[in-house]
Amino acid sequence: MSRAQEHDAIYFESGVQVSIPVHIMMYRSHRLGVGANFRIMKHITEKTTIGIRADYEYRFTKINKLAIVPDTTLAEQARYRNFIILSLKPNVQFALQSNWFLGIESGVGYAISDANKGIGLGFVSEFAGPQRFGLCSNLFIGKQIKTISYKMNISLYLSQYLAHWHAENALGLRFNYQFNRL
Repeated sequence: MSRAQEHDAIYFESGVQVSIPVHIMMYRSHRLGVGANFRIMKHITEKTTIGIRADYEYRFTKINKLAIVPDTTLAEQARYRNFIILSLKPNVQFALQSNWFLGIESGVGYAISDANKGIGLGFVSEFAGPQRFGLCSNLFIGKQIKTISYKMNISLYLSQYLAHWHAENALGLRFNYQFNRL
């Protein structure tokens, strides 16, 4: 494939991710998150791509069998239940030297708690009630591993779910396979 064809192509990558919470409220109540993601991207310069990423992340609680007493609030129940965050984020990625890359993405996130679909991340006291939608952002750095037949992207990312001027953060690893072209 020529450089012009490579520059005009639309690429697709997909893979798995794992993360741990690093902010105090979520760190106290939840642990490992696992998920999947995919990204569609296009080169706008030789060293810059723009794209859009969709993420699915399922976060596990630290306490599996909480005794629910009759006067337990919905927020208290949600604090000890697993939850999902779905997000859609436009992004930009910059190629660095030796197949390293750096990127940033920001978009909308939607949280779903196993306790109640309407509360989202409402267990976080700073949100002061049901919080399903938020601003999801990631800052990531990674390395592309190229062989003759495939490209694998491994990246470290810091994610953020922001609502009501409060953010919950996680640190994760992403392992993606990059397809040649769509």
